Amino acid sequence: MEYPRCRMARLALKRAARYVPGACLALVPAVVFATLLAAHDPVRAEATRPLRDRSRDYVGAAACKRCHEDHFASWRRTYHASMTTLPSAETVLGEFDGRTVSAYGASATLREQNGRFLFDLPAIRRDPARTAEVGLVVGSRRYQQYFEREQQGSLVRYRRLPLFWHAGERRFLHLNGAFVETDQNDWGAHRAEWNQNCIFCHNTGVVPGVTFGADGHRETTASRVGDLGIACEACHGPGRDHVEHNRSVVERYRRQLSSRPSPDIVHPERLGQREQNALCGQCHSQRLPDPESKIEAFLASGPSFRPGDDLPGHVRPLTQDTPVPDPTQPDAYRQRFWSDGTARLTSYEYLGVTQSPCIADKRFTCNLCHDMHGPDIEGQITAPMRGDRACTQCHAAIGKNVATHTHHAAASSGSRCLDCHMPRIVYGILDVHRSHRVESPDVKRDIEGGRPNACTQCHVERSAFWAADRMREWWGERYERPVARPGGADLELPAAIAALHAGDPLERLVGVAAFGRPGLALSEPGRPALLANVLVALGDPYGSVRLLARRTARALDQQLSLGLGDALTAVDVQGEPRERTRALGELLKQLSVAASGRVAEPPVGMLVGRDFRLEADTVRALLDRQRSHQVETGE
Repeated sequence: MEYPRCRMARLALKRAARYVPGACLALVPAVVFATLLAAHDPVRAEATRPLRDRSRDYVGAAACKRCHEDHFASWRRTYHASMTTLPSAETVLGEFDGRTVSAYGASATLREQNGRFLFDLPAIRRDPARTAEVGLVVGSRRYQQYFEREQQGSLVRYRRLPLFWHAGERRFLHLNGAFVETDQNDWGAHRAEWNQNCIFCHNTGVVPGVTFGADGHRETTASRVGDLGIACEACHGPGRDHVEHNRSVVERYRRQLSSRPSPDIVHPERLGQREQNALCGQCHSQRLPDPESKIEAFLASGPSFRPGDDLPGHVRPLTQDTPVPDPTQPDAYRQRFWSDGTARLTSYEYLGVTQSPCIADKRFTCNLCHDMHGPDIEGQITAPMRGDRACTQCHAAIGKNVATHTHHAAASSGSRCLDCHMPRIVYGILDVHRSHRVESPDVKRDIEGGRPNACTQCHVERSAFWAADRMREWWGERYERPVARPGGADLELPAAIAALHAGDPLERLVGVAAFGRPGLALSEPGRPALLANVLVALGDPYGSVRLLARRTARALDQQLSLGLGDALTAVDVQGEPRERTRALGELLKQLSVAASGRVAEPPVGMLVGRDFRLEADTVRALLDRQRSHQVETGE
């Protein structure tokens, strides 16, 4: 195909040569420049970049931009677009300024040299100290991970480096403190391979290219993607036919004037409920091939799911009852769920949606609340859906008088639909998020199952018995008192405080994150008492708990103006245990001095004395009850 601007440049050159001798030579640079500019094809240029594969039906987001500039622009702003990128000054968030990061018994230096981003690593396992170059970047919102490129013959793979950049903390952290696990000094513990893991959900049009020989050993790895990141074709399907058909101007205008959708591209809003939710579920669901015998095909040629399909027959979401591949780890999957089967880790949102009673209403889809092309990029949630409208659009009768339904003041957090029916009980990427299983709280179910309860996560001074009695009083006889708590902690204690000290690591994570949010049903004297309990979590054996504890302690200190901010910032949650223990003791002393005399006596049951010093024996007994099993997150 010859571009019109190329033809015009050639005619101009001919005319100049005919009428003005020597003008041809003067015009050559300008004409050549114009020709090169006109001939530049951004779609073709994009296709030649590393890891891209356009030999199949994927054409890339740049091809969509030609006709859909507004949708391209709204997508380009999102974190989906920058989920996986090649390293550059624009894409790398971490500050590679020569700083040295020490954690878990070793140190690394991060620096930039001539546009290359480098890790000067210590000796790791059998590898000597060396310099690794960042070859691939994953993530751009909460934290960003870095991968180096390794090549051994026909094996080309990307390995995760041990430090990541945390956007909120504005610092590098070690991966050993990001997951739900006890401390370890092995810097190679999370050296995951992008080609067999991250590639599947963080890219579009995936071909992992991982193949194995008859002896089970890997033969090749030649991974390719249609687009780095989560792009147009992840939701609309491969676009080659659509682009080809629309090359004709006549055909393009004919389609625009027609009321019928284009048959060669997927329109998510026109799909059925199951197919719409599957668009998100293809990634927002930890899953296995369906059947599992397809695993080698998945690793070689990628997922078989295409937009417009339902998930069964392609993948099967994990549940707590999914059989584990390794019989020596019978709880590997079960530990990812609360006792009633509700997910307690991120990437199970699709499962939560399908477990919800609301799924019986065919309007209940991901797009009911989320908008992939809307103005909000923090969760891509339409503004009204961040509040009660998410529920009252269907439950209109309740929305007319919320306080009658909730028995809480209409403006209080106790009358917010999402806080009760989609509580924040899901851990991932060093934060706690809303569950996508829409349900009603039940104190007996939650406490006996070792699961955080929405009521006592807000009423932090209250016991499980108090919460159960209120539910029974307001909503009927079916709500009963719990009989026992896993680990045996006293049910007369404030439920959230007992879980913070004696619960399993995910209970502790959910609890310590909740205590820093606004809107808690907490008396003023209860705040410094709560802070004293949160400080204890700075000594937790799980690094992820410690990091969230420091975040919450800072928030409480700011609310109280006690002046502990600098001391809290100085606590290195990934540093030496003895130093953390020393800092914890000093912080508890400072809190007692700062709060005594300024704040009324703490409420009974909050495990602190009148001087805001911890009731050490009671707290120590609770800590001894911690059920500190590890949880495999699948990352």
